[in-house]
Amino acid sequence: MTTTNAKAFGAYAAARNLNQNPRDVLAAVHDALYGAIASAKSAHEAGALDQMCRHAARATQILMVLSTSLDFSAAGPDGAMLRRFYRSLLETLTEASRRSIMSPAYQKSLDLLQPFCKCLREKQ
Repeated sequence: MTTTNAKAFGAYAAARNLNQNPRDVLAAVHDALYGAIASAKSAHEAGALDQMCRHAARATQILMVLSTSLDFSAAGPDGAMLRRFYRSLLETLTEASRRSIMSPAYQKSLDLLQPFCKCLREKQ
């Protein structure tokens, strides 16, 4: 078996073990968003601005994908509210980048996101 085939076979075997429940995928994405914002906040507080920028860019990228790729109209009023939620988080992160003291804006984002992440992780 070639190295390429071995890698492909390993990836296929791993993919069979993945839980492809859309709710779980959405929860993982939001957990990654939360982690990126928390890491940006920690890096800012530690004075590691290069790391802060990298984490803030990751959070912004996740929010941009969420706000542009989901079909919000299919969810009706709840979808519209979710779109506003993502835009609000994005505006808060953008606002943080314009301030010399960013931690409060990052914390505001974390406070808004935490209950949403918790709700996604709960079993129905």
